[in-house]
Amino acid sequence: MKTKTAAALFTSFKTSRAIPCSRPLRRDLMIQSTLDAGVRAIEYHPMVVLDDHVIRTDTIVLDRDDGRFAIDFVEARPLEDPHAEGLIQIGFEQCCSGIIAVTAADVGLEPRLSAARKVWFHAGMTVTADDRSQVLDALDREGPVPLRSLQALAATRRDPAQVVYALACEGSVSIDLRAGLDGRAIVRGGSLRLGGLRYGT
Repeated sequence: MKTKTAAALFTSFKTSRAIPCSRPLRRDLMIQSTLDAGVRAIEYHPMVVLDDHVIRTDTIVLDRDDGRFAIDFVEARPLEDPHAEGLIQIGFEQCCSGIIAVTAADVGLEPRLSAARKVWFHAGMTVTADDRSQVLDALDREGPVPLRSLQALAATRRDPAQVVYALACEGSVSIDLRAGLDGRAIVRGGSLRLGGLRYGT
């Protein structure tokens, strides 16, 4: 059972450190970014020095295919940085291409929100070597395929959709979640890129 402390931290194969995520908004963004093949890495910068003062920023920087972007949670800025001055400074220091303003409505967009949560529910699920091989070999042979096609292509012991979800959480495959998780969702090998999800402005 996860402790409250563990549950308030987020880690994935795209993070280099545990990221505080006590707010559902931040956690959902972290999940969606982890599952987005257009995002290479998720960075966390807790503070910055500005005018000889240390300012808590809790800044998330997404390293994406189209550049590096600092995330401005407009509706949930730290009390120490209400005008995002520290966030802007981190954007400069981290050579970001820009700052993306993100709202609860952006992160809560359906069907992406529910699809990402459903996939992430399988994070940490044990995948047998045989099931892993069946799915990855099928993708190597066939290339990108609709999720429903794996029923016939991969002879897994566990439901192939669940295997795909678990593999997506570790980065071995990627799923295009932009249209949700019906059987038409395209599954690809993890090394291939999809057009990434986009937020805010």
